[in-house]
Amino acid sequence: MAGKPENFIEVSYEVANKVGGIHQVLESKAGKMKDFYGENYITVGPYIKESARQEFIPREKHSYQEEFRKLEEEHGIKLHYGVWDIAASPKTILVEYEGLNKSTDEIKEELWNRYGIDSLNAPEDFNDPVKWSYSVGLLIGELEDCLEGESVVQLHEWLSGPAITGFESPSVFTTHATVLGRALSSSDFDLNEAIDSGGLDQSLADEYGVKPKHQVEKMAAQESEVFTTVSETTGKEAEAVLEERPDVILPNGFNVEEYPSLEELSYNHTRKKEEMKEFLQAYFEPYYSVDLESDPRILFISGRYEFHNKGVDMLIDALAEVNERPGDDFYVFFFIPSEVEGARMDVLENMSLYDELEGYVDSVMPDLRNKILNSVTSGDTPEDLENVLDSSTIESLSADFHERDGRPPLCAFDLAYPDDNIISYLKEKGLNNAEDDRVKVIFYPTYLSVGDKLLSMDYNDAIVASSAGIFPSYYEPWGYTPVETAANGALSVTTDMAGFGKFLKENTGEEERKGIKILEREDKSYEEASLQLADFISDIVDYSKTEITERKHNARKLAQMTSWEKLGKNYEKAHIEAVER
Repeated sequence: MAGKPENFIEVSYEVANKVGGIHQVLESKAGKMKDFYGENYITVGPYIKESARQEFIPREKHSYQEEFRKLEEEHGIKLHYGVWDIAASPKTILVEYEGLNKSTDEIKEELWNRYGIDSLNAPEDFNDPVKWSYSVGLLIGELEDCLEGESVVQLHEWLSGPAITGFESPSVFTTHATVLGRALSSSDFDLNEAIDSGGLDQSLADEYGVKPKHQVEKMAAQESEVFTTVSETTGKEAEAVLEERPDVILPNGFNVEEYPSLEELSYNHTRKKEEMKEFLQAYFEPYYSVDLESDPRILFISGRYEFHNKGVDMLIDALAEVNERPGDDFYVFFFIPSEVEGARMDVLENMSLYDELEGYVDSVMPDLRNKILNSVTSGDTPEDLENVLDSSTIESLSADFHERDGRPPLCAFDLAYPDDNIISYLKEKGLNNAEDDRVKVIFYPTYLSVGDKLLSMDYNDAIVASSAGIFPSYYEPWGYTPVETAANGALSVTTDMAGFGKFLKENTGEEERKGIKILEREDKSYEEASLQLADFISDIVDYSKTEITERKHNARKLAQMTSWEKLGKNYEKAHIEAVER
């Protein structure tokens, strides 16, 4: 039986380049891979100037100078050596592929001749990854000759697939979600029924415009020594879509231990929720009064803008149902990035007026404090307290702050396009931020940042400030967001169609799952699942402080089930199996 390889080279278009969820998988896993391989762990990604500036620390001195020089002279590939600027600081090589002296059409011809991949008329978003990946293959082919001992190469997603043409080391190919499966799920096509029936018509890839990517993915799955996916759900999908059964399942782990303790989270929740309430006050109260003193529930959904796949449609339907039920008002953020032109001017003005009002109150507080202390200690009636407050200033600020007519906007930003699915569906379902709506919504279509001049907090802080994250996904190969939410001390909802939801369902009983609810979508109609979600939301909104605290603690414990300490060993297994084959 073969042993563990000495070297591990991990290839992804998301190394030091944040595009989607794979970036987070790689970042969180890097520490465990360094535990396994030490300094013989190398990550490889694309050189994209802006991303590299933020996530990459270059190093001038390294062991691969000769190989880099040869690749640049013979192939026109420029290489950058350094470390990925994350906690584990793994060795990283970024590949600048634009100068490759082999044209994209020549690479496509080679893919056609060797594997029958028909990509001559592929869309533009196919060309750059293929040229990068081909360059990576040439790099690894050179590294094989200078690295001591056996190496294993792991390729993530179709974008890395063409690299397999350039090296001889044993390989592991991982698909996190099949290209065709994702495309079909975004439409009205019933992917689950097709999977259950045992296969999929391969011509659908052409019909849905993903044929070249699908064929590259299929080739990589078949040509690699070990083919892996991130969940049993994606494994079934891959078998039907790629006609290849995964050899090993590699569930996505999570470093819960890197997050603050429950005690810290409890303290941070109080502080961050106050900040979020100030934003809500500035957002809604110029139009009408809202009750933010009685600990309102704040919910959110986040992730890629996939209206159906991420269950955004179902969340809106469920919220519309809850909106008709009696109960306290609550707030729902849609943290779903899209194309924006900037923050809405009226929202910016509201925030500015609120800051001005807050600044005035802060400025008079010392005098007010001293007056009260002096009057109480002297036993005198504080008759001159009103002199501390400038009533004309307060009246002026109040008049400016409450000048808005109509309703608070559904979106905090100006979108860069005319029609938006989220806004349109909210309106269709009667969620308009009317004063008598108990569900108040804010579409926040940009990545959260402390410098955005509106909410002014990062994503983790927004989770900490919230009560729960709602993720009713229809198509979710794994699903990091519910785990991340639980790790940050908030309740979460996932589904039995998400890899994480299935993992949780298979490894825990219902009583153990307090804090993370699993929505039944797999064997339920859309309407049944939507009503179940409405019930879940009603429960969360109605929990007492004691109950919500208890459930948050349990959610955190559930998140610990996915630690890389437990799940990282699956990678070691896949690498050993690749060497054996």
